[in-house]
Amino acid sequence: MKTQPCEITPINLDTWPRKQHFAFFNEFSLPYFNVCVSLDMAALYNKCKAEPYSFFHSYVYLTLEACHEYAPMRQRIIDSLPVQLSSVRGSVVELAEDETFRFSYFEKQASMADFSKHANEVGNASKTKPFFSDAFAATEGQPDLIHISVLPWLNFTGFAHAVSEGHGLGIPKFVFGQYDSQTGKMPLSIDVHHALMDGLHVARFVKILQEKIANFCN
Repeated sequence: MKTQPCEITPINLDTWPRKQHFAFFNEFSLPYFNVCVSLDMAALYNKCKAEPYSFFHSYVYLTLEACHEYAPMRQRIIDSLPVQLSSVRGSVVELAEDETFRFSYFEKQASMADFSKHANEVGNASKTKPFFSDAFAATEGQPDLIHISVLPWLNFTGFAHAVSEGHGLGIPKFVFGQYDSQTGKMPLSIDVHHALMDGLHVARFVKILQEKIANFCN
């Protein structure tokens, strides 16, 4: 299933409670803030062991589901003004055979089965292409992305991204770490633009994501 075209709706600054916060943080040279949390992933890991789904694909699928449910994760900054997007896609880092990464562009699907098929097809194709592929040229820099990376080798408690000059679009960035089979926990780093969100919003998103994981496993 291909997602519907993303609709971009301007946010009315006159009625938006974050008007002054937006004006304040949007002028920062480094306006993103980072939170690292520990997700309870034991049930999802065990479910994926018993079923023909990739653990990696499963938590990417559920992350996109949570982002579609929680509107602040679909807010962006275009031409210095806040907007609301109707949908988002995942710009997901995957490792190619030469141990360099590629971006795979995953769209929301109607079910985990559909997403698994879609992600396998897209991922296999992207890993055979150069880093600066046609897909990269056509997709990176678009506002309707969620950046998702994975560090399955590290059980980290903090994370900092490489940054470039400019304020950017306000795209959230997620980094999943190493799953700990002893505790059932997995670290997740979340970067969001402070003009669009505060810690309260990140906490609410994490709660939604954890509920998505629990409901999927029941």
